[in-house]
Amino acid sequence: MTLSPTVLFRLPRHAIASLIVDRLSKSISTRIITGFATEGGLAAIAEPIEDRPSTLTTLVVGAATYGAFGVMDDLVNAGVPNNRLYVHLGHTSETRGKRNPFARYRPMLHSKIYYMELPDSSACALIGSHNLTAYAMGGLNGEASIMLEGPMNAPEFDKVRSHIEAARREAATYSPGMKDAYAWWMREFLEGLRAEVGIPQDWTTIRTILLFVAAAKNDRPKEGDHLYFEIPAGIEQIETLKTETHLFLFETLPADPWQALTGALKADATYLCRTLGAENKQGNRELDADWRVDGAPRPTLQRVPGGILRPDTPEGMQQVRAEVGARSVEAFEYQFERERVGWDPEFSAEETLRIPGADETQDSVSAGLLELPGKSRSEVVLKEMRGGDRAPRAWRLVKGLVHRGGSAREKDEVALSLAAPDSGSFVLVSLRRRRRDKSGKSNKAR
Repeated sequence: MTLSPTVLFRLPRHAIASLIVDRLSKSISTRIITGFATEGGLAAIAEPIEDRPSTLTTLVVGAATYGAFGVMDDLVNAGVPNNRLYVHLGHTSETRGKRNPFARYRPMLHSKIYYMELPDSSACALIGSHNLTAYAMGGLNGEASIMLEGPMNAPEFDKVRSHIEAARREAATYSPGMKDAYAWWMREFLEGLRAEVGIPQDWTTIRTILLFVAAAKNDRPKEGDHLYFEIPAGIEQIETLKTETHLFLFETLPADPWQALTGALKADATYLCRTLGAENKQGNRELDADWRVDGAPRPTLQRVPGGILRPDTPEGMQQVRAEVGARSVEAFEYQFERERVGWDPEFSAEETLRIPGADETQDSVSAGLLELPGKSRSEVVLKEMRGGDRAPRAWRLVKGLVHRGGSAREKDEVALSLAAPDSGSFVLVSLRRRRRDKSGKSNKAR
């Protein structure tokens, strides 16, 4: 017999519980290691273990919910020796802080291996991304795993057993009286992870005009020069002295506005300009200007012969003048929407996952769940996957995020949309900004 690998599955998701349960029901020795476990996930595979508790030789859980530890208690009550269950608490370090004396965001166990030895001296190992959760076991998550089958003495299985043993040695023996502590430790990890997400809180609400413009190598304004350009009519709050204009010159303009934004620090020249005024009614027939930004959608910097400009302002645009200042712009990150309280999912019409009923076919998502030899276990799994006692819910593929309805809006929102990166314009009006240094690290915006 040779070692045979199988990739699971053809699609990014498929119920794996039935496959594990089938091998567990035949196994004479089972070792499992998982990074995370929930009540429903353990319940999905618990039945064959409770039927033959002596076959479970090792179960190492990296982190788990309180309910999952309750299922581990059930395994002990069914006859699994307590010293075969382990909790891997990861690593931490002292912070010397009073509120959080230990680091809550920590290196943790992340392995997922389901290893079973069979009576014919063969073995089976499922190695991949499936944690012991109802969503992973039931095929709702996008998961990938490899199943190895072959002789128990194959070198690859030696490596698998060695990895499981190494994790076991690092873990603490499970104690039913420590469920509160284990769950608390998991909550601390999540709180630390939440802080690690690091959504910036240092945005300053201030309108900034951004000009990304192509310019010949020798076309460089000097301090005190006047610059003329146009932005969509209807944009408000462009105020003299208060609204900065940031000018970025490129010998070759980037492919699109988003690339210009991310590459702003690599511009060939940058200028901090003072906005002198905006004329929303296109009233200026003649004005002083040394330079003008010309040509949409890919603007270029042009000299104004004689310093007198007679603009031919297109309909729907307003006139803006700025005075060129320092040849340097601080590094900022810019946003083009007001701060929102939340985001809603944008659904795809292509895929919907459902938890089918007991009358569904064998190859349905529930194949490994509904046929477990104990209705109570199946009910636990289905309850978790359905989201409680409600009717089966449809799980729809999320293709994007959109601003939540009812969020605050700008009065000039339509006009601002014409000066946002998605419009394709290189003349932009940012609503918020935050300071960052040359390496991209953030500082408090002014």
